[in-house]
Amino acid sequence: MISIIKELPANIIGFRCKGKVTAKDYESVLYPAFEKALKKSKKLTVLWQMDDSFRGFSLGAVKDDMQMGIKYFHDFRKIAFVSDEKWMNRIVSAFGFLIPGHVRTFKNKKLADAISWLE
Repeated sequence: MISIIKELPANIIGFRCKGKVTAKDYESVLYPAFEKALKKSKKLTVLWQMDDSFRGFSLGAVKDDMQMGIKYFHDFRKIAFVSDEKWMNRIVSAFGFLIPGHVRTFKNKKLADAISWLE
C-alpha cells in the first residue's frame, strides 16, 4: 500500500510504502499526486519512504513503476529514498545516476535529514 505523507513542506510530495504495493496504489495514489504537483511546479521533489512493514511490489506495481519512470523521467528535481533495508538503498544509490535530478538514500532514523535535504 502507498499512502501520502501529509506533514511535509509544500514543495515536497511524500509517499510511504507499507505491506505489499500494487498497481492500484500507483494508479490511485502516485500518478494523481504527481500530476497535481506538476501543475504547481515544473519539477518533482519526492520523499519515498519504505516502512518496516514493506513486503514488496506486485508484478503490476513493477510494471507501473517502469511506466512511471518513463513518463516522468525528466520531471524529477530531487528524490530522497528512505529505507532501513541496505540492499534497497544500495540499488537506489547504484542506479540513481540514471535519473535526471538528484537522488540520495537515507535510513528511517534520518527522515528529518532527508526532508531537510529535499528543501
